[in-house]
Amino acid sequence: MASIDLDIWRGEWGLASIDLECLKVLTYMKFIGVPVRVREANNPYFTPKGRLPVMRDGRNVLTNFEEVVDYLKSLHYSTDVHLNTMQAAEASAFTQYLRDKLYPAYQYTWWVDEKNYSDVTRPAYSKALRIPFNFYYPSRYQNAAKEMIDALYGEHTDLREIEKTIYSEAEKCLKTLSDRLGESEYFFGNRPSSFDAVVFAYLAPLVKAPFPNATLSNQVKGIANLSRFVARINQKNFRHVTDEYNKQNAKKHSTGTQSDKEAANFPNQTRNKILAALFAAIAMTGYAVANGMFQRWSTWSWQRTLLLNRFRIAKKQFDKTKKLKAAKSSDNPA
Repeated sequence: MASIDLDIWRGEWGLASIDLECLKVLTYMKFIGVPVRVREANNPYFTPKGRLPVMRDGRNVLTNFEEVVDYLKSLHYSTDVHLNTMQAAEASAFTQYLRDKLYPAYQYTWWVDEKNYSDVTRPAYSKALRIPFNFYYPSRYQNAAKEMIDALYGEHTDLREIEKTIYSEAEKCLKTLSDRLGESEYFFGNRPSSFDAVVFAYLAPLVKAPFPNATLSNQVKGIANLSRFVARINQKNFRHVTDEYNKQNAKKHSTGTQSDKEAANFPNQTRNKILAALFAAIAMTGYAVANGMFQRWSTWSWQRTLLLNRFRIAKKQFDKTKKLKAAKSSDNPA
């Protein structure tokens, strides 16, 4: 096994990563103790499938949680060896249950709720991306989430009705999870499994992210054993991330409140916004060139030139033929 590299979305709010899929893979790797070099990526454009996470081990490149689990199992790294056949089947069924009932609510909270998107989600992903991609990817992900919600609940015309249905199903799912966990440390005994990594990845961002519309977050926080589950895994596996976040947070508070900083920067805010917009426009133009947009325009322009030249040649030929006919007519009067 070569040195494993893992590219993920950056962390925020004491999370090792802001992204659900990245957090699944990262947590699982922490559970099994595989040596890995983690890198915070700022541009998914050049990844194999245009998304994160990406795990590389020599020539092997993997881009989703299931692939990573199977690959590491082939290298004899696995947290599921203690599961019997019935427990493995139960874990698989619960994973699908989360996908069906909790994932839509997760996506709605992160991407579809406009207040959460504008105040929390978009700024977090924009901060993780470089210009001009920070103008592109958040809206792309939001559109994908909206399309998913529309496909699942398209029969409802009222968004409030959709929201109510989604959160009601999520609440039942969380209650089922809570009943299954009980007072155990993990879902299948005293050792973590890949399913524990999945559940943590769903719940930790909901506990940590400061959503203004926090219906789903409050549902999670209101269930004591699930909250303890998140805190326990975070403490055992990502304590350094939490400690660093708390240290930086304390430093910010010691240098003044956010409102003080905003007041101090007020005279320059308009100028900064204008400069940022101009820079973004220039960057997007460069990006367009890189993606062939101008090349396509140039091709169209060249084709137009060819057509015009052909038209001029045809016109000259027509005029020449017309003159010959006129001369012939004058030589042979009726």
